[in-house]
Amino acid sequence: MITSEKSTLAYTPPSTAPPVYDASEAHQPTLQGYPPTPSYAYPPTTPQQEQYKPPQSQAPQTQPLSTAQIGEQYRAELFAKCAAGAHEPRTRFGVCGIITGVLLFPIGLICLFADSERKCDRCGVKLS
Repeated sequence: MITSEKSTLAYTPPSTAPPVYDASEAHQPTLQGYPPTPSYAYPPTTPQQEQYKPPQSQAPQTQPLSTAQIGEQYRAELFAKCAAGAHEPRTRFGVCGIITGVLLFPIGLICLFADSERKCDRCGVKLS
């Protein structure tokens, strides 16, 4: 026959309080050859003082640019890029070159590239 025994386990709290952590007693490990890192404190706060503000000068009022003026400036910038040699090239192939390239495939590619034209998209100058 099996008898069941109940064991009573009761928790009794410790009679003393846990130790209190004191930051001043904390030991910071230092690496050999290096000085310990200093602890920085924030400066004491003082009431805000009014700071000196320089007098504000009146800037001349400029008229807002119209869309036509903005477009003209943009176009001038693009042409300046082309004048500096930074073209935007585009290659176009002629109809005869495309047809011979398709019909006479291996040799037709020579005709295709011979019938091509490189131009700048911005200014329209023919490139070599």
